[in-house]
Amino acid sequence: MAIRVALGLPKWTPNIVLMKIAGQEVLSEKNKRLAAQFFIRQLVNGVHSPIYDQNCIPSIKLIKRDEVMIANLFTDLDTSTDHIIAFPDILISRNNFCEIYLSDFSFQNKAHPVFLIRDLFEEVVYKEFQDYHIITTDASKSHSFTSIAGISNLQSFVYRIHPINSIFTAEALAICQALDELSVTDKNLLLMTDNYSVLQALKCLTIKSPKVIHRLAGKILVRKNFHPKICLVWTPGHSLIH
Repeated sequence: MAIRVALGLPKWTPNIVLMKIAGQEVLSEKNKRLAAQFFIRQLVNGVHSPIYDQNCIPSIKLIKRDEVMIANLFTDLDTSTDHIIAFPDILISRNNFCEIYLSDFSFQNKAHPVFLIRDLFEEVVYKEFQDYHIITTDASKSHSFTSIAGISNLQSFVYRIHPINSIFTAEALAICQALDELSVTDKNLLLMTDNYSVLQALKCLTIKSPKVIHRLAGKILVRKNFHPKICLVWTPGHSLIH
């Protein structure tokens, strides 16, 4: 009624005509658009999507009309479903693609004095990770800048990233970058960070996890092909660990 009054049209003007004159989206077209968005999103989610059963086979089948609509949509976009890059199958592999230590070692107890944490850390590294290539990562954030860094006994990096990124995202991206730049092929990897939240999110990975955690998990899964073992260890911050 409000649109009819605003446009000065008679009462009997059909709603579909009103919507087009007002430049509004027709409800049926909106439903089609949302349905197409949903279907494409599920294709991107891959085996993590509920449209796939346990054997990774689609558990739904489009009716002919919707199948044609989706095909036309991809044609208009000059692409096809073959060009969709699905999420890697990391949820199925999450139990064995890396080892994550959050509270397994004595030095991870922040109740200990700082000097004791340092000594316990050195003891654990000597006993448990002597044959590992060790990489440490860190991130920092101020009002104006956000930076990531990584270091090993061979090389290091420091980058400034967009300040819109949170410290959580920055810490995760620092690990991603370290895997790319500081890894040594065919050696066990030990990555250390003082950000507990990132490692906890990675350990509790689900389809609803932040995208940066999915990116990190996918990168670790790829690097697993080049290293016998990959371990991530949380180290308490400000504890004189070098």
